[in-house]
Parts: sequence; structure tokens; C-alpha cells
Amino acid sequence: MPSDAAAILEPERLRRLIEVGRGLLGELRVEAVLERVLQTARELTGAQYAAVGVLDEDRQQLSRFITAGIDEDARRTIGSLPHGRGVLGVLIKEPHPLRLHDVAAHPRSYGFPAGHPPMATFLGVPVRVRGRAWGNLYLTEKAGGGDFDEADEASVVVLADWAALAIENARLYEALDARNGELERAVRGFEATATIAEAVGGEADVDRVLELVVKRARALIEARSVLVLLVEGEELLVAAAAGQVGPAAERVPLAGTRMAEVLQERLPVRVADVAGDARLDAGALGVADAAAALLVPLTYRGRALGVLC
Repeated sequence: MPSDAAAILEPERLRRLIEVGRGLLGELRVEAVLERVLQTARELTGAQYAAVGVLDEDRQQLSRFITAGIDEDARRTIGSLPHGRGVLGVLIKEPHPLRLHDVAAHPRSYGFPAGHPPMATFLGVPVRVRGRAWGNLYLTEKAGGGDFDEADEASVVVLADWAALAIENARLYEALDARNGELERAVRGFEATATIAEAVGGEADVDRVLELVVKRARALIEARSVLVLLVEGEELLVAAAAGQVGPAAERVPLAGTRMAEVLQERLPVRVADVAGDARLDAGALGVADAAAALLVPLTYRGRALGVLC
């Protein structure tokens, strides 16, 4: 904690900031850190509104804007969130604490959009992670109509420092957690692949092999539904299915469909919006409520046998 803050702040605020710092460092998610920072900043300063603006990769404008104190109706009325112009942009270009009696009177002020709550008093403090600008903490409308004072500024500067440490700690944890998740999925993938290879190698019944493939494939990629569609002339035969699959047509036309594209190009296709894709009839496959799909060609020695859906 900066020595100048200790000289300015009263013992009760110092004690509260130490408690807050310990709590923030215990948070393992960045979103939880930000929510707690906003709540604490309002509590320490008496601000009615608080926000954290997260800078984009170029550190030229805001990529995210998280608020506290503004209800959902006001958010909808305001519309799009700020990107860091006007007074908010001052802290981006000059990352130093900024206190204002009337934010609208600042020469860089753009004013407020229609429906925006009235705001006058303002306190802004940069948040630096590992010494680099990460974002800014903004507070407005101090309780009682007074200005934010030197003690408020010192408190929020200390809070921003705690926030930076907690954000870095949470980011490291999230990265490690994601990496562990990737390793776990890779292990499950290897296990599923090995099981399929072992079982297929000793199985002569084609229907049994396909049943095994769809079940193991579903576990491998954590899909809700998996189907194997085999080419028969100008149609596709639904040869096997696993998961949440409802009544389906036994055969579906091939021409002009996404499956035809997959078989022709011999490349997987990801469909982000199944309902909006006219070339993929999910209802005929028994998965009418599917949101996204992955279609993979089944080929052997250059011959297209079907599609794993």
C-alpha cells in the first residue's frame, strides 16, 4: 500500500482496504474480481454509480464497460456502452487519477445520451496490470452532492492496485484451469479413440461397429447427439445414432445438402446456426432443436462412404 495513502486515510478506511485486498486476492475469476471492486468502490467513496472500463489490445479505447448502480431499464434506455471518448478517454491517454466537480463542464465532455442518469461529480483512476494500462475505474455522483475528496482518491488508488493484483492472479488461475480442461479432454479423447480402435479391430458386425462409433464419438466431443449417415445412391441412410435423437426419416435426399458439400470437398464443415441453414434439414435427422452442428466426411481409400454428424 502506498505510504502517501497511509498518511491521508483514516485508520478505519485503511483497515477496510486491507480486508478488501485479502478478499480480492481470494477470487479466482476476473468477473468476480470486477464485481467486488465496483461494490467496494461505491462503499468506500459513497458513489452512486461505478464502472470499470477494460481497454482493448491496442489500449486506445474500451472493449468492455461493466457498471454498478444503473438498473436494467436505464441500461436499455442508454443503449450502446461507451468506448472511451470524451472524459473517459482522458484517462486512457493520460492514465492518472482525475477528480471533477462537474463532468459535463470538462472541455473534453461529449455530454450524455438520452435517458442517461444525471451525473456531475466524477473520480477516475487507472488500473495497471504488471505496470501496463489495463483499464480504468470510474465513480460518479458522490452521496450528499459533495465532491470526491483527496481521501476518496487515495482509497480508490489503493483499491485499483489491489484490483490489478487480483485480476492478474485470477487470469493466471483461469489460464491454468483452461489448460487443465484441455488436458483432460485430450486424455478422454485418447481413451475414446483407443477404445474404438480396440473394439472395431475385433468386431465383424457393421451395425455394432457403427453403434460403438456414435456412442464413443458423442463422449469424445461432448455432443448432445451424434449420427452416422451412409451414402446409398442419391440418398443418405441414417445408419446409427446416439444421444438425444427423435423420430427421423430412414433416408434423406443428398443433392443440394450440406452433407453433399462435405462429401464432395472431403472436408469437415461446422454449422453455427442450424435453424438458419436451408441446406441442413435437422428435423429429418431427428435433431430439430439442434443449434450447431459439425459434419465430418467418412472416407476410405479416397471413397466417400458417408458423414458423421
